[in-house]
Amino acid sequence: MFGRFITLLIHLTYLNAGNPIVIDGLWDDWQEVPVAITDPAGDYNYDDWAELKITNDDEFLFFKISLNSEETLLQDWNNFFLYIDADRDSLTGHPFRGLGAELTWHFGNRTGQYFDQNGVTDLWQNDISLRQAPTVTSTDFEIAIARDSFPLNDPDSIAVIFSSFYDTGDYIPDSWIGVVYQMDRTVVGPAEPILLEKEGTRLVSYNTHYTGILEPDRQPYFERIFKALDPDIIALQEHSEWNEIGDIISSWFPENTWYQGYTFRDLVVISKYPIINEANLISSERTMCVLLETDDPVNPYLLILNSHFSCCANDDDRQEQVDELVQALREWRLNDNGPFDLPEGTPMFHVGDFNFVGYREQIETVTAGDIQDEAAYGLDHPLDWDGTAITDLFSRHTHKRMAYTWRSDGSSFNPGKLDYVLYTDSNLSILKHFVLNTLAMPDSVLSELLLEADDTNEASPHLPRIVDFMVGELGVSGELIIPQQYILSHPYPNPFNPQVIIPITLARKAHLQLHIYDIHGRLVISLADDVLPAGKKIFYWDGSQNPSGVYIVHSQAGHIMQTEKVILLK
Repeated sequence: MFGRFITLLIHLTYLNAGNPIVIDGLWDDWQEVPVAITDPAGDYNYDDWAELKITNDDEFLFFKISLNSEETLLQDWNNFFLYIDADRDSLTGHPFRGLGAELTWHFGNRTGQYFDQNGVTDLWQNDISLRQAPTVTSTDFEIAIARDSFPLNDPDSIAVIFSSFYDTGDYIPDSWIGVVYQMDRTVVGPAEPILLEKEGTRLVSYNTHYTGILEPDRQPYFERIFKALDPDIIALQEHSEWNEIGDIISSWFPENTWYQGYTFRDLVVISKYPIINEANLISSERTMCVLLETDDPVNPYLLILNSHFSCCANDDDRQEQVDELVQALREWRLNDNGPFDLPEGTPMFHVGDFNFVGYREQIETVTAGDIQDEAAYGLDHPLDWDGTAITDLFSRHTHKRMAYTWRSDGSSFNPGKLDYVLYTDSNLSILKHFVLNTLAMPDSVLSELLLEADDTNEASPHLPRIVDFMVGELGVSGELIIPQQYILSHPYPNPFNPQVIIPITLARKAHLQLHIYDIHGRLVISLADDVLPAGKKIFYWDGSQNPSGVYIVHSQAGHIMQTEKVILLK
């Protein structure tokens, strides 16, 4: 009896730490969180726990759980159980290994139970605001549960046990009474807001759920959302209509000219930039592409891939689709066997509702070009022009430390990342990116942007993904030249007679001064001295009244100066 008492004391470990965790499937923000419990490898033959971390912020209780065994899917394919004793009383709640658990949650079945003096209440994910990542297979998962959800009732401390197979699997901790966590009441504070103000060129990707923009009841939500976002390029999924969407977008932004592409299955791109070419890329018609002609003097073209891969449990179909897509891109680039001419080094975005809710390998295929079925689709092919993988952009909500892009409170599936933005980081510079979730935005911000709290929730279960970008040059070393404030690109033609074109790209609103000097430093002409909005600018200098010789193009935006030499040769 005395030995058992000592064992209980040894494992009654109080932990206390508050941390600003982002539920996004990345782990850097967990590095400062101490390990609560480690579990030895090989003590269970199937799903075998490795490590548990626990922390909290002002709203959520967080867990990071790791496996020694092979990767699995958290919202399916497992019988993981979580037991939380929220009142630290073993005589109340569900009895389990010395706990009186008020909350039990079965991850693979996506259901839970709440135990109190009145009996047992069945729970769904929305009852506890369950948030978890990633949505694909992994050996590491992060989990958030609302502290003020009624099964927890914002406790001062909790005792926790995870089981890997109902109530008979591997336990973490192995000891009875679980691991005790003392809630940290230190204010962590809200997420740093991401402002909606546009920087550079803005691309918006949005699954509008059954052509929702055309529905009279939902159209006002979309109108407010798009007007607040002010996009330059729009990629839509689940939009099967082909005739009206261009006119609708144009009516919302009458000051701009909009180009509407053809609708491939349920995919369409609308753009302020002319659409030079467009095509379907794979046999299922679940990926289409458009080639846009931009006003960038260095890379005048931009390729947008827009995808809506098969949903839900159709893992085999999704893998075939992404394998075939990599094959199509490989043949297009290496053998010029594509739907239209693609200039070498064309910057590329791949966006859409990818529905990645199964095997992680599908992400590796669309980023690294790792084809799973090489017998059918050939060899792997790197998807960035520099021979590396394209980048998966992880974005969070503007006012919340969450990264999910799909949410349906009436579903058994918890919110997750279904919508993706991939890009060639060898020639694109990302200036800003975020997920818009109006439910999480303060009233003052909503009012300023003419938005309403329910806009994104009522418009679609999917949230729009937004990315602001600039086209960046590849330097001689192969490194991306990323402007801190602006780029003065090489004037052309050079030598010139009599006119030279001077391209400048502002990363953000700035006071731009642009002057031409002769070789002796004398001012010849001032082409700009004003505050200009972000974007790409083209300036012209006509040297017909000046003698032949070397001239200096001098530009300054903020505190940053750049110069270029040009030669007037008559």
